[in-house]
Amino acid sequence: MNNLKDMVFSAKNIAVISHINPDGDSLGSALALAVTLSTINSNVTLYINDVLPAKYEFLPEVHRFIMFKEEELEEFDITFVLDCGDIDRLGSSRSLADRTKNLVNIDHHVSNNHYGDINIIDVKASSTSQMVYHLIDEILQLPITPEVATCLYVGIVTDTGSFKYDNTSPETHRVVAKLLELGVDIEDITIHLFQNNSYKGVKFLGEFLKSLEILIDGKLALATISLQMLNKYSLDPDETDSIINYGRDIKGVEVAVTLKEVDKNLIKISLRSKTNIDVNEIAKAFGGGGHKKASGATLKGTIEEVRERVVEEVRKAFMHNGDGSHCAIGIRNR
Repeated sequence: MNNLKDMVFSAKNIAVISHINPDGDSLGSALALAVTLSTINSNVTLYINDVLPAKYEFLPEVHRFIMFKEEELEEFDITFVLDCGDIDRLGSSRSLADRTKNLVNIDHHVSNNHYGDINIIDVKASSTSQMVYHLIDEILQLPITPEVATCLYVGIVTDTGSFKYDNTSPETHRVVAKLLELGVDIEDITIHLFQNNSYKGVKFLGEFLKSLEILIDGKLALATISLQMLNKYSLDPDETDSIINYGRDIKGVEVAVTLKEVDKNLIKISLRSKTNIDVNEIAKAFGGGGHKKASGATLKGTIEEVRERVVEEVRKAFMHNGDGSHCAIGIRNR
């Protein structure tokens, strides 16, 4: 870490990049680090791979994000990759790894495969934003402005499910307390993130809930989102991110799965666990990963084909867990 500090202060140019389909932690940690580094280095470039999700447009200094273009051949002394468990999740910006002297991988996913020249991985951290707080405050020893504090708070509050998930630790609350002391406006953040749903998004929710199935003796909730549904309501992708929680929060459900058709014969699966089932292991079976209680993957095939494979893999997880859920799959509320 001391070597990293020396590298940062001697670097001529630095890049910071978020993963594809960025969430609050990816955006918050990247923005916070880039803004802070810009106070000591005028050549800091903050990249994004996708269109910025609308609900995060309120973030301070969000204009600093620029769309990555592969044809731009600039080389960097340091490239920070934040909240990204697998380098392939960088999409086209993966080529940055070949154009930087030092690739720094900062992440909290248990599935991280240590692809960096420097790997700072803390699977006990609530979020990458929590890790970036310590990097800025303790290692780089740079001031944290109210704007940077806001970005870090957004990363932490979204990745902890508003402090409901078990990745929330005493240290998480200590960091958040310090961020609040720096002037974070909780009311403003809450309105933008959680109380700003579109009418069409609420109508979409009704149709989504109609697809909900309860399987495997009531322990699995599974719902689907077709391209037709997405096109019908013209939703931003981030408007469907947390919808999986409606299935997970049903009494008796241990695992929730959402199958989202992102293209013809291409399905994104999202998995959430309530207690003991490790959905990271389920996601790994399909080439994905994430956390023990929140993971995902992308599979080729139709929704029906992927559904069958995913249900079978979840059934195996229950059998392996030894909770007796190895009996025939039952379906109700289809």
